[in-house]
Amino acid sequence: MGAGSVVKLIRLPNVLIGLFTVPLGGLLGGASTVDHWIVVFLHSISVAGFMSAWNVYNDLMDIEGDLINHPNRPLASGDVSIETARKIAMFSLVTSIFGLLGAAAWVSFSGGDVSAWLPSLPIWFLALLLMIHYEFEGEHSLRLKHKGLPGNLAVSLLVGIVIVFGASAVGNATNPLVWFVGLSAFSINSAREIIKDVEDIEGDLDRETLSKHIGSDRARMVAWLMTLLGFALLFVPFGIELLPSGLLIAMVPSILTLLAAKPHIHSGNDHSAQRMLRFAMLLGLIGFGIASLANDFLI
Repeated sequence: MGAGSVVKLIRLPNVLIGLFTVPLGGLLGGASTVDHWIVVFLHSISVAGFMSAWNVYNDLMDIEGDLINHPNRPLASGDVSIETARKIAMFSLVTSIFGLLGAAAWVSFSGGDVSAWLPSLPIWFLALLLMIHYEFEGEHSLRLKHKGLPGNLAVSLLVGIVIVFGASAVGNATNPLVWFVGLSAFSINSAREIIKDVEDIEGDLDRETLSKHIGSDRARMVAWLMTLLGFALLFVPFGIELLPSGLLIAMVPSILTLLAAKPHIHSGNDHSAQRMLRFAMLLGLIGFGIASLANDFLI
């Protein structure tokens, strides 16, 4: 087992997006001091560990399907053993917990307002519940992975609340700008999750995905509607003056990428479509970060 196999197992590019998203939430939430950014950094460690653990558990649960859809995945190909994957998942989850506890300790040590930071705890536990009810199939599990659209929305909710989690690090989880950015990311990622299920329909033998329930073409239409919702939400913070309208220019790359994804979605080029949606979401997050920094400079 090489380092490259571990990188593929934890899906490092997605983890890095999570690492970037937490500081974005902190920025939008008004992080302005060294102590703020230390707490944001510890939240980033927590998110990176959590996402790594979820990605590994996902592969552990999907080995049979990956033998058809993604035979080069580390577990499906045998590059990483099941026992090693479980150890990596547990180590990652423990890292996430220590990141969260470290943030709480630093807020208390630095004389910050612990009560303002406390929303970080229910957000983390909400993410844990989503993972449990998505990946595991115990007696009391909602088995969201097997329920099509609800499962897609559960995964995307995690993406959206990472931004709120970043803002909660600086005691500003209720900031409306943070929530609009989170909702946009949630919508675009929901579209991507639906398209990914269309792409993987042949190997999803034990999952009742949206594409199986209503057909691939209709599922792609639902994905496009979610894309349009995410597209519209990119404009809202500028329309209601949470950010100056002139800074909308920072969102142009994301806007153009979303528009460019349309023909790929409608033509059934699912792999390209879902990759473009992920890229558009990342560009949107970068755009909001640039707009927020520019706004702070102007003020």
